Amino acid sequence: MSTKVRLWRWRRSPLRRRSDVLEAWIGLLTAIFVVLGAPGAGWATGLVVDGALERTAKAQHAERTLVPATVLKAGPREVSETDPDSGHVQEERRTAVARWTAPNGTSVTGTVHIPVDKGKGDTVRLWTDRTGRVVPPPLDSMTASTHAVLAGMGASLGAGVLLLVGRQLLMWQLMRRRLAEWEREWEAAGQDWGRAGAA
Repeated sequence: MSTKVRLWRWRRSPLRRRSDVLEAWIGLLTAIFVVLGAPGAGWATGLVVDGALERTAKAQHAERTLVPATVLKAGPREVSETDPDSGHVQEERRTAVARWTAPNGTSVTGTVHIPVDKGKGDTVRLWTDRTGRVVPPPLDSMTASTHAVLAGMGASLGAGVLLLVGRQLLMWQLMRRRLAEWEREWEAAGQDWGRAGAA
């Protein structure tokens, strides 16, 4: 297809309609927004999410402490995760009763999960809050960055899809207007325009 044919909507012509020019502008603006706007939305979303997650990670690291705990009694092995496809055990662990010293200096005894290779008398490391309650590990920087990248990619993809859906809705509306305009012109032309002897 030649450039001349592709750009006919931009040239003056008695056959060019207002809807043709509008369609060309919608296509051009959509292309610009998809090429620049969608990645920009993804980048901005990634920055915002990364900042929020980094603040969360710093707060968690400030509030949580890794403390040594002594295993007092180890329970039987438990399967925590199994691969649904192969059925192989991905991780085994066991429940144990352990004693540790909280960051505030109090001695705490509680039930925790330990690796299967640890038993009575072994030392394990636990994440606790200031009162000594066992908590999940704090968010690490790599996980925060990965989540930010995924959020940015999702936002970029979502913005692109919204732009394309919006363009399609505008094109459907434009086509309805164009067909209504053709119908009015067809009625104005009359029914006898093709018959011999018609004025």
